[in-house]
Amino acid sequence: MGIFLISIYSIFFGILSWRNRMHGLIVLCFLLPTYLIRFSIGIIPTTLLEITILILAIIWLIKDKKNIQKTILHGIQTKKLLSLGILLFFLGASINIFIAIDILAALGEWRAFYIEPILVFFITITTIQTKKNLHNILFSLVSIGIITSILAIYQHFTGWMVPYAFWENRETFRVTAWYGFPNGVGLFLGPLVIMAMFLVKTGWNKTKKTTTDYIRVIISSVAIPLMILAIIYAKSTGAIIGIIGACGLLLFVHKKTRLFAIVIGIIGITIFILLPTEHTIKQEVLAQDRSGQIRISMWEDTLHLLQDYPITGAGLASYTTQIKPYHTLVHGEGIEIFHHPHNLFLTIWVNVGIIGFIGFLCIIISTLLYVQKKEAAYLCASFIVILIMGLVDSPYIKNDLSILFWLFPALIYTQTKHYFISK
Repeated sequence: MGIFLISIYSIFFGILSWRNRMHGLIVLCFLLPTYLIRFSIGIIPTTLLEITILILAIIWLIKDKKNIQKTILHGIQTKKLLSLGILLFFLGASINIFIAIDILAALGEWRAFYIEPILVFFITITTIQTKKNLHNILFSLVSIGIITSILAIYQHFTGWMVPYAFWENRETFRVTAWYGFPNGVGLFLGPLVIMAMFLVKTGWNKTKKTTTDYIRVIISSVAIPLMILAIIYAKSTGAIIGIIGACGLLLFVHKKTRLFAIVIGIIGITIFILLPTEHTIKQEVLAQDRSGQIRISMWEDTLHLLQDYPITGAGLASYTTQIKPYHTLVHGEGIEIFHHPHNLFLTIWVNVGIIGFIGFLCIIISTLLYVQKKEAAYLCASFIVILIMGLVDSPYIKNDLSILFWLFPALIYTQTKHYFISK
């Protein structure tokens, strides 16, 4: 029955995407959480999200050969740092398949976290041709953000679908939405808060507003408090700090609000310094609480591993095995080995080696170069949320998050390419 329904979905999605690839991309963005719908085709495990990407990619390759070549050549000529970053990142990930302990597991991660997101990047830059296209993609993401937030808020009051580990103690109760773990809520919703702000701003500033514009502004305005509330209920401190940091950046890059941003920043830092040492917020931000101490221990263990294997890292899908000889106690307490070191940069390095890590840094730098450009500032700020969260977590090694990550350089690329159609 499940395969039958998936087949029906695949046919309808294929027809939709064949008729209008932009509509297919909008649906793909809305369905990012469907990586949780897992099944197998023969002996190959897959997800509904992967099937969606595969169908869209096949249609893209069949129908858009000339535009693909033109866009890639244009990118190589005008976005040299980004192009180099993509090449090195892909090369590092591909090499590290053969360094991995379990090559089959490594191939699975290579497909899900590297091939598919990069494919979505190229599909996006060759599909979006107008500002309307861009806003439709952002609104699709904000829409699924609203649904995720409503579920998380409902969980806060009912406990529905929250795993027992996060439900048993009311003082430490955290919502999980569909993800099964609280940080998944903040990692997904954090960047979308800034996207919603962008949609409100651009929609409100339009001189000739249509009914659709008004609806989009209203829905995006509602989305902002809903998503922030869901993040608060998930107790995702990294996402909250990321949103605050992104808003501060937006205020700082605009001359009219730069002084205000500096003053608010100084006041905020002063208040933080004056907080008592035992204050919960101060302990959490300075990694002095139990969670912070566990993270510091993981980072130290990972750095010791990288000292021994700086070129190759651990290999794809090999961290949990390779870290065992370096795993230490935290204040005498034995802590489980996690799937990644809870730091975006360390996670990338141990997975794709130094070659891929250099490529990753090139991608980040090339993306943030446009932060002062009016048309890309909000997208860069959303990207900043990911990077700030990445200081204490790994907002990449997850199907939906890896695609969300790659959407930012893609969307910023479409905003800044010289032949972008302004309509």
